Amino acid sequence: MTDSEIPRAGWPLGIIGLVAAVASSLTNLALMFLTKPALSVPDTFGPLSTGPIIFWSFIGAFGAIGVYALVRRWSATPNRTFVIVAAIVLVLSFIPDLAISGATSGPFGGATPGAIAILMVMHVISFAIIVPMLNRLARPATT
Repeated sequence: MTDSEIPRAGWPLGIIGLVAAVASSLTNLALMFLTKPALSVPDTFGPLSTGPIIFWSFIGAFGAIGVYALVRRWSATPNRTFVIVAAIVLVLSFIPDLAISGATSGPFGGATPGAIAILMVMHVISFAIIVPMLNRLARPATT
C-alpha cells in the first residue's frame, strides 16, 4: 500500500476552524503590533485594534469552514473548487478596505494608505493560513 492509498483520518472541521482562527488572529495581531507604529497609523483607526482583529479573524475562519463544507458536499473536486472560491472572496474582501480609504472621522477615521495596506495584508495572511489547513487537514467527505 502506497502513501496515496492510505486513508487519512483528518480533523473535524470545527477543530480546524478553531485552530485556524487562533493562528490567524495571533498572526494578524503580530502584524498590527509590528506595523501600526512604523506606518504611523492613528490609534483612532478602529479596525486596527485587538477586538476587531480577533473578531474578524474568527468570522473569516468559520465562514471559510462553512463554505468548505458546502463545496465539499457538492463538488467533485472540492479542494480545487474551494481554492478558487476562496481566492475570489479574498479579492472581494479588499473592496471594503479600499472603500474606507481616506476616511477622516468616525470609526474609520485615520484610514491612511498604510492602515489600508495592513488590513489587506491581514486578509492575505488569513487566506494563507485557513485555505491550506482546510485542504490538508479536513476529513474526506463521506457520501
